[in-house]
Amino acid sequence: LAQASSAAPTAVSPDAARILETIESKRGERTTAGVGAARRLNALGDRAYKKRDYRAAFTAYANAYPNHPSAYAYIMAGDSHWRGVVQHQKRRAASKADAACCLDNSHFVRDVRTDLANHHHVGLALAEREPDRHELRASLGRRARESAQCLSALALHYETQPASACVDVSRLQHCLGAPLIP
Repeated sequence: LAQASSAAPTAVSPDAARILETIESKRGERTTAGVGAARRLNALGDRAYKKRDYRAAFTAYANAYPNHPSAYAYIMAGDSHWRGVVQHQKRRAASKADAACCLDNSHFVRDVRTDLANHHHVGLALAEREPDRHELRASLGRRARESAQCLSALALHYETQPASACVDVSRLQHCLGAPLIP
């Protein structure tokens, strides 16, 4: 995470700023029980993620951060979400002989930008504010930042494309790279 912290600060959208403000305003309301619940949910998310059950991983990570917001939970939720999208689209393409376009551009740009604001940007901003080297390794933070930048560039590319354009799922997968945790 030290590498992520020394990079340029994460660009924060108004949505991400609002989430970060809420997290900060509720800092005094955190409980030991909430911290324990978040740890259990993050562990559950890690187990699901390692099994490549990205839907279950996303659910666990997303349920962890209301209990105790952490950079790890936010970043892993965002990563799990997009890995789940890629996984779903690949299954969909494999099950259809005529699957010329499994993921169209009708909502892609909005979905990417919303998800980046709600997950990656919040997680990276939290990592910059409160680096936790035990929970979020430097390489994970660096890779999450690279993925967020690539996803943002992909959204920018598809912004100029018609809603009916097919999103290249291999480019989406390229942005994610190898799984963040083995």
